[in-house]
Amino acid sequence: MKIFVFDLDGTILQDTHDIHPKNLEAIEKLIELEKEIVFASGRMLPSMVKLLKRYFSQQFPLIAYNGSVAWLPEVGKILDVKIDPQTAVKVIEILREMKIHRQAYVEDKLVVEEENDHAKAYSDHSQIELTVVPDLVQVVREKGATKLLAIDEPQKLDSVIIHLRKIFPNLAIFKSFINYLDFVPAQVDKGRALQLIANYKKWDLKDAVAFGDNDNDIALLRAVGLKIAVKNGTKALKEVADVVVEENTEGGPGIFILDMLQRGLIN
Repeated sequence: MKIFVFDLDGTILQDTHDIHPKNLEAIEKLIELEKEIVFASGRMLPSMVKLLKRYFSQQFPLIAYNGSVAWLPEVGKILDVKIDPQTAVKVIEILREMKIHRQAYVEDKLVVEEENDHAKAYSDHSQIELTVVPDLVQVVREKGATKLLAIDEPQKLDSVIIHLRKIFPNLAIFKSFINYLDFVPAQVDKGRALQLIANYKKWDLKDAVAFGDNDNDIALLRAVGLKIAVKNGTKALKEVADVVVEENTEGGPGIFILDMLQRGLIN
């Protein structure tokens, strides 16, 4: 395997949002071997950059916003797809009616109209400062949005997903955490973003392995030669995976890679 693709939250990150020591050890060994490494997340691009800078002196290709953005250190964004303003406005208005917390990712800023517990918790989680505006509709009407996110109790989100998908066939709507509901353009996902990076880099994704934990990683795993899910992953993702490794809290991806290295399966 020449290419290693890692989801962040729930996969290589512990529940404290730190990279598990085993995963860090494994990634550092892959860097020493000059393997290609990509990180793919639902997080904002600035959040990913800030997190990874804590651990590594170099930069890597990044897939952000669940595939709406693909970024390369040497060139910047090679993909930047947005939800059109009309659709973004309608999503915000419907979530307001449902009394569900909503936030928008606009020009790499985290924009909210209510600085509530959900917004503050997300800001702490992502280490990104909130941009509070009086009217979120006005902002997305002017600029569209890279991604929209709803945050609420899991049961409430589960009860509205099907209804929202019927209203917005032009969006991909899925859970990235049990209490997060993501809205991105229907034509984007982590797998397509990875393929775009691979085309640019002239990589063969048959030589790639990807690690994930959630439904938003299904397309990512399907794009590569070796598909790995962590034990804490969703049932749907584990059904796609070739291998299920230990949980994120145990450093499952790192344990798997270090074992492969020890057995001479990565060189």
